[in-house]
Amino acid sequence: MATIADLRQLVSDTKPDEAAEMTSTLLDAGLDPMEVLEEGVMSGLQDVGDRFAAKKAIVLDLVRAGVTAKACVPLIQASFPEGEGVKIDKKIVLGTMLSQHNIGKNLVSTLLSIGGFEVIDIGEKNSPFDFYEKAESVGADLIAVSVVFAPAMEKFNELLSLLNEMNVRDKYPVIVGGAVTSQKWASEAGADGWGAQAKDGVELARKLLSIE
Repeated sequence: MATIADLRQLVSDTKPDEAAEMTSTLLDAGLDPMEVLEEGVMSGLQDVGDRFAAKKAIVLDLVRAGVTAKACVPLIQASFPEGEGVKIDKKIVLGTMLSQHNIGKNLVSTLLSIGGFEVIDIGEKNSPFDFYEKAESVGADLIAVSVVFAPAMEKFNELLSLLNEMNVRDKYPVIVGGAVTSQKWASEAGADGWGAQAKDGVELARKLLSIE
């Protein structure tokens, strides 16, 4: 019998076709989509990330893991019945600062969307001004930033400075997460919230936007 542990292993082994097939099998069997996402796909990604941190994996493994997750996530999203959950009238601008790395950002986007938020995903390789400009143009309620390598940390600081200079810092709560970040760094930078995992983004957004 197929299990979520099997899916986790396939994601960890970066096998997109097999992982997608396993995802469909689990969903067809009636397993909870959120559990499939969190315990299967996200846990498998975390395994790859842990190996990379321990220098037992290379950047290419992270890329392959992202491809594997990308093969599974749309299947999970489609398994949520139309209209399921409460739609929240709040807009979140989400993107990756500088880097083209998008695994974590895409998972956060998925979870926020499932959680009812309207997500404006501006993609990768963004500058501080890109976040500010999009937030202003769409009337965002919150900005979420993925920071995955050291140079982007300084750019995150520049984003907060820019928001202050434009007199809109109080208008936009800003949350951050990513491989090189920590609670200590985020607090010192002046972020309104930090997430260690993709699923933390939903909880942070709900808290900062006072959603019960």
